[in-house]
Amino acid sequence: MLARILFVIALIVPASAFAQSEGGNPRVGPGIGELVYGIYCAQEPERQDPAPETASGVLNIVPILPDFQFRQKIVPAEVGIGFGVLATAAPGLLHDPVTVTVTHPPYPESGIEVERWISDIEDLSPSLMGFSFDHPEELVLGEWTFSAHTATGDELFHIAFEVVSPDIMPQVISTCFGAFLS
Repeated sequence: MLARILFVIALIVPASAFAQSEGGNPRVGPGIGELVYGIYCAQEPERQDPAPETASGVLNIVPILPDFQFRQKIVPAEVGIGFGVLATAAPGLLHDPVTVTVTHPPYPESGIEVERWISDIEDLSPSLMGFSFDHPEELVLGEWTFSAHTATGDELFHIAFEVVSPDIMPQVISTCFGAFLS
């Protein structure tokens, strides 16, 4: 009987509601139509835009949206690995501006723990809000969070990733670099 009730609920309640209630990671607000998260192989940027509230001072703008090779929230700390979300606004919505905030354990040299930039999220195509490890000092282990808020402070999404030692995830390293690293 319980299984039948759960089956009926599953038919009525959208899958996104279950994802949000199971620990709240990710949390997705009603202004988001789709949120895809995971790990990708970093690309060379086609340009860099100013981002004064980031450690590097720039945002890497990539030529094409990355293919998320691994749809998971555990990420190996390795230069050349990227992770984050592709967010699409709910139909008919445009969120502009959006403040994207990434928090992480402090960088060893600078102590930086919070990085922010301005973006937008539209309903016609996904927007990438990601982070690629470009420098060894960025390879800090622990919880990394990504969140996006509208100009009025409404949370669009929040997700936590766990960055771990790369030697426990050789399959990710192999996918991006073609061979296991030691």
